[in-house]
Amino acid sequence: MTYWKIVQKRAAECWVAHARPGASSLAGLPAMATHAEQFGFSYTLHVAQMLLSGAVFKRCPDQLRTAAGVPDLKRLVLDSADAVTTLTVAEDLRAVRGMRLDEALEHVEDLVSATARARVAVQSVLEQVPRGAEGRARMLDIFFDLRGDSSAIAGVLALTGNAMYAVIVPQSSNTTDGEPT
Repeated sequence: MTYWKIVQKRAAECWVAHARPGASSLAGLPAMATHAEQFGFSYTLHVAQMLLSGAVFKRCPDQLRTAAGVPDLKRLVLDSADAVTTLTVAEDLRAVRGMRLDEALEHVEDLVSATARARVAVQSVLEQVPRGAEGRARMLDIFFDLRGDSSAIAGVLALTGNAMYAVIVPQSSNTTDGEPT
């Protein structure tokens, strides 16, 4: 099986996991972990790219798109979701590593910055979809720039999972009448 067929298979596994009734936005992580074990953590970006350019782009409702027709990550996954994730990570770090909360929050500040980088990359990837083959090549370049940034890669995976969740379970999305809540 060629590498890109494996990427397609992993993307399908993620999609099926997210589409199960009651699944969370983290449902696809086992498929991502399998891909990371086989090829390396940065290669999970290829699976994310396929999910974003395929499932998320195609299934995104009109009210969650920009005027140009591109899925709007700000509407799919509100910035406030980043804050909740950040606080959860801080608490987990404190509990698991025995850190003081102020120490954990220092580490989380790095994660916030990485998530901001991931947000820019994910939105840029979504904007490349309408450009066809040229856009696909550009998507690879966009994510290639994150290859050594494990925190940003984790951010891309989290944002991709949340974006998939928003298009699969529209009633749980972050909008009312197309406007962020």
